[in-house]
Amino acid sequence: MPAEPLTVLLIRHADPVAPGTAGFDEFTRPLTAKGIRDAERLGEMHAATQIDAAYSSPYLRARQTIEPIARSRGLTIETVDALRERILSTSELPDWRLHLQRSWEDFDYAAPGGESGREAQARVARVLDTIAMRHSAGTVILASHGNLIALALHAFMPGVDYAFWESIPMPAVFRLTRDGPGWRCVPDTR
Repeated sequence: MPAEPLTVLLIRHADPVAPGTAGFDEFTRPLTAKGIRDAERLGEMHAATQIDAAYSSPYLRARQTIEPIARSRGLTIETVDALRERILSTSELPDWRLHLQRSWEDFDYAAPGGESGREAQARVARVLDTIAMRHSAGTVILASHGNLIALALHAFMPGVDYAFWESIPMPAVFRLTRDGPGWRCVPDTR
């Protein structure tokens, strides 16, 4: 076991422009002015933290959220497709919150063309396992999305559910440490 454990700062993106805003799709929706300020604040809050690597969802809003942290350290942000937001459905879902809530109550439920909670959770767990294989110690940042982050936390934290997902602010930071073969969430004191 390394003297210094592996720490992952799992970061939910800051405030993006609203879905459906003309000229943007899910991959290209940028941060709002508030989101950009919040991303800069995250960088300031973690200025003293040694960061060894940066990974992001392919969605622009996630990448923009960690750019200040990566830029200040001269890190290249590696895009990891599996950090993308959970696919709730490939069809328009006007009542998407009802489907999302149902998917938290039944981890095998998937709306048409979508991922079940179990499938999305397994996807993010594979990302964490890959990060643990690449980095045995140190601190890395991963930028992703609220639902996927909540599903990751659900795997090893009791009480993570639909209400927890609803309560996650933008941005949010969860500090994970590798605890033997598994992960544990410790409070981010910043």
